[in-house]
Amino acid sequence: MDRIECMRAFVATVGANGFAAAARALDVPRSKISKQIQALEEAIGVQLLQRTTRSLHLTEAGAEYYDACRDVIASLDEAEQRARTGMGEIRGVLRVNAPMSFGLSRLGPLIPRFNELHPNVELQVVLSDQQVDPVKGGFDVTIRIASLPDSSMIARSLAPAPRIMVASPDYLAREGTPQTPKDLAHHKCLSYGYLQSGVSLQLCNGKETQRVTVSGPLHANNGDILAQAAVAGMGIALLPNFIIERAVADGRLVPVLCDWEAPAITVNAVYPSSRRVPMKTRAFIDFLVAELSVESEAF
Repeated sequence: MDRIECMRAFVATVGANGFAAAARALDVPRSKISKQIQALEEAIGVQLLQRTTRSLHLTEAGAEYYDACRDVIASLDEAEQRARTGMGEIRGVLRVNAPMSFGLSRLGPLIPRFNELHPNVELQVVLSDQQVDPVKGGFDVTIRIASLPDSSMIARSLAPAPRIMVASPDYLAREGTPQTPKDLAHHKCLSYGYLQSGVSLQLCNGKETQRVTVSGPLHANNGDILAQAAVAGMGIALLPNFIIERAVADGRLVPVLCDWEAPAITVNAVYPSSRRVPMKTRAFIDFLVAELSVESEAF
């Protein structure tokens, strides 16, 4: 048994959440992946995966072993790369997870630039508004906005993401313009998330802080949907500038309560902690820091 190849098969299976997907990623038969993981379990004497007909789940021992395997594979890949390229060319598969709105508006345009710099890095980008577990998902880098990383993860700030309260001119003409945050309690507000009851908002004007409970006709876990609803006149929404900047620029949305600010949030790159961050991961995060800092005024 080649222990390293078995570990690689195990890591790929967990990251792809299945034998078939792991086999495609490694370009080997599915049966070989299954046999490699079985051999690995027999060699170390513990069950790593709970198998059902429809899904795979890490056992407690498997989760701990998976973290160690990721570090081993990452260190080995980087050592081989350094030996081949003499600290030069960066290569390998880089799995990235990001929120849908940010991925489309900010990350998407940057990918061709990164590819020009590092043509031998294969990017696998998954956009999702669900907060995924980066380790179980097998992601090298996860972009999170206003969400604290797990204690086992490392976070690096990429850029600020100021939020703006906006509404359509039609809505304001019909319902009036709020003058203070407390006025929002009497308006139709469009809220982020799946909450079915009132949402509490906090806004600050210098040293003064007001908290208000708002409600409205729409709750969604995607900012673009909320922005579209606001443009259509459904209500007032508090959204990151990178989502609504174009609608504000062309007059489809109008900022309200401009003297009041929501608590600051940032765009973060989250990645698994290890003694050595792979060169491909470090290069991608450094690239995002450089590119997004240039665009920070647009945020």
